[in-house]
Amino acid sequence: MNQPFDFRAFDLFDFCRSGGSTGGEIATHDLPRIIAETADDAPPLAGSEPFAWRMTGSVREEASEPGMAARRRLFLELTVDGRMWLDCQRCLQVYAQPVSTSTRFEIAASEAEAEAAPLDDDEVDVIAGSRRFDLLPLIEDEILLALPVAPKHEICPTVHDSLVTGADGEVESVPDDADAGEEKRPSPFAALAKLKTRH
Repeated sequence: MNQPFDFRAFDLFDFCRSGGSTGGEIATHDLPRIIAETADDAPPLAGSEPFAWRMTGSVREEASEPGMAARRRLFLELTVDGRMWLDCQRCLQVYAQPVSTSTRFEIAASEAEAEAAPLDDDEVDVIAGSRRFDLLPLIEDEILLALPVAPKHEICPTVHDSLVTGADGEVESVPDDADAGEEKRPSPFAALAKLKTRH
C-alpha cells in the first residue's frame, strides 16, 4: 500500500524527474505567516478556511556542446487558490480577498546555484531543491506575493468618516469606479464653494 504523500518533507528532485503530480488543501491556521497578515476582525472560522494547492513536476533535456552529456533541467508548477481576510484601506472594514496564483519554478541543485541563476527570465523563478523539501514556505510565499499592495473592496459598503467628510462634517458617499486610475475624493475647492454660498 502506498504511503500518503508528505508535502512537508519530500524529494523534490525525484518528484520532478518522475513527472509527479499531486495536490490537496491546507488550512489557514497551518500557515503562520498568513495568520499574521489576516485581519484581527476576521470571521471566527477564518483560520479553518482552506487553500487548495496543486503541483506538477517535469524534466527537460537540453542539447549541450558536442561530446558532452545533455543538460537536464527540472521544473515545478505550483498553483494556489483560496482567500484571505484583510482590512480594507478605504473603509477600514474586513473583507475577503481572493487569491489565485500559478507559478513555474526551475529547481537548482543548491542555494548557491539558485542565487547565481540569471534573472532575465520573467516566466520562471529559480529555487533550491532538496531531498526533504518543505512545500509550506513556498505556498506562503505565493499567497503573500499575490496580495494587493493596498487591500480594498471593489465597492465599499460604507466610507469611514475619518477618510472622507463633507464641508459640514458629515460623511459623503464616494462612488467606487473600478475603471478609474485612482480613488475619487471630494475636491477642497468644492467645499470652499459650498461655504461661499452660505453667506
